[in-house]
Amino acid sequence: MPKINYASSMIVEDELKKFLARTGGKGWKFSMNKLLPRSQHSVFGDFPREYLPKKQSKIEPVHKIDLAEVSFAAKGTSK
Repeated sequence: MPKINYASSMIVEDELKKFLARTGGKGWKFSMNKLLPRSQHSVFGDFPREYLPKKQSKIEPVHKIDLAEVSFAAKGTSK
């Protein structure tokens, strides 16, 4: 059984005050506590990396600017 001393009881009391003092905003989630171990992918453990889906890149390729339409005014010629 864990030993309860003044320091540990103060820590518990501070966390409880923070938890009870919330009036709105973001809800509390287990993943917000960085002291807890990370959860596993399944009850049998983590999947191998090669079986996980690859993350898509959110960066779109840049199109070449010389392929864009240019008006006659920008070229300086009438035709």
